[in-house]
Formats: sequence, structure tokens, C-alpha cells
Amino acid sequence: MKFETRHNNNFQSFFLKFKVPFVEKHFNFKVNLYNTPKTWVLGYSSRTQNGKYVLFHDYDNLSFVDVVNELKFLQKQFKLSDYFIFKLDRDNSFHAVCLDTFSLREAYNIQKTTSCDLSFIHAVKNLDYKEWVLRLGEKGKRSPPKWKCTLKHKGRRIKSTAHAKLLRKLDVPVSFKGNWDNCKKIGLVKYNTANRAD
Repeated sequence: MKFETRHNNNFQSFFLKFKVPFVEKHFNFKVNLYNTPKTWVLGYSSRTQNGKYVLFHDYDNLSFVDVVNELKFLQKQFKLSDYFIFKLDRDNSFHAVCLDTFSLREAYNIQKTTSCDLSFIHAVKNLDYKEWVLRLGEKGKRSPPKWKCTLKHKGRRIKSTAHAKLLRKLDVPVSFKGNWDNCKKIGLVKYNTANRAD
């Protein structure tokens, strides 16, 4: 018989594996215990009015240099335009936004090549609403994300006008050169989180 436990700040997992000799079978049991959400947070959606998606990335426990190197790789690999990087108020925590628009499948395939948190990458499969959400406001005692820098790169895709206008309201210098959609609205999301809010 084998027993194993894993945990982080948000959940605990318990694994039990044993063999039943008279049926010559192995049985595996896994139980996940998640913290109860208790903090309301304001965020914004990656989905555009016309059903396309911009790229949102949520990095935890990754150095700024590693984030930049990965984003440069993505820009080159997928011919992406500028990435806007935001610093969170914890060490080695960043958000990145690329305003290029993609189908859900294309965006998800790009997400799967990143070092982002797995629950964030697969959120579109696990949540009722098919979207990625990044925090916009405070989270308990934690400050809102702050724009840190822009990784410039020339891309050819159509970009989200509504997302660009929101970033400009956050004092992010977005240039309106290139191809832009005609969408005017962006989804704001109020969500409940069990992640650290202090």
C-alpha cells in the first residue's frame, strides 16, 4: 500500500494506492480538498465582443528574466505583437497581455506552451464561462497589478481595441498602429477567490 499527500496554499491532495491480491488489481484513490473562496476581486476577461481572445498569462514563482525570455520566445514562435507585462506585489509574480486576437482553440494551444499556472491555463475547460481572467483591482490587502514594461514585437494579427483602451486607462502606453477590430466593450468580472489575499 502507498499513501501520499501534497499541498499548497490553495488545496491538498491525498493519494492512496493498494493492490488487492485475490483479484490481481491495483486501486488508486485521489481526493482534492480546496480552500473555500472568501475574497471578491475585480478582473477583466480575455474574450472580445466578436468571440475572439487576447492572450493573458499569469506567472507565479518565475523570475522576471525567465518571464521575458519566455514571452520573447512566444513572440517569435507565434509571430505575436507587443506584450505588456504587469508586476504583482509578490516576488516573482507577473501578468502578461498580448492584444492579438485568436480563436479559443488557437489561444488555448499557445497557453499550453507557457510556464503559467496549470489551473490558469486550463481555466477555459474547467469554468462555465470560456475565458481567462486577470485581476484588475485589489485583492484583499494586496495592491492592483502595476504595468512594468512592454516587450515590443511586430505582429500582423488583428488586435483588440477594447482591451487596448482599458490598458490605456491604466496608464499603459499602447500604440494604435496596425490592424484593430471594431469592438468597444470588454467584460469585467467580479470573482471570488481562495488564493492569498494578504
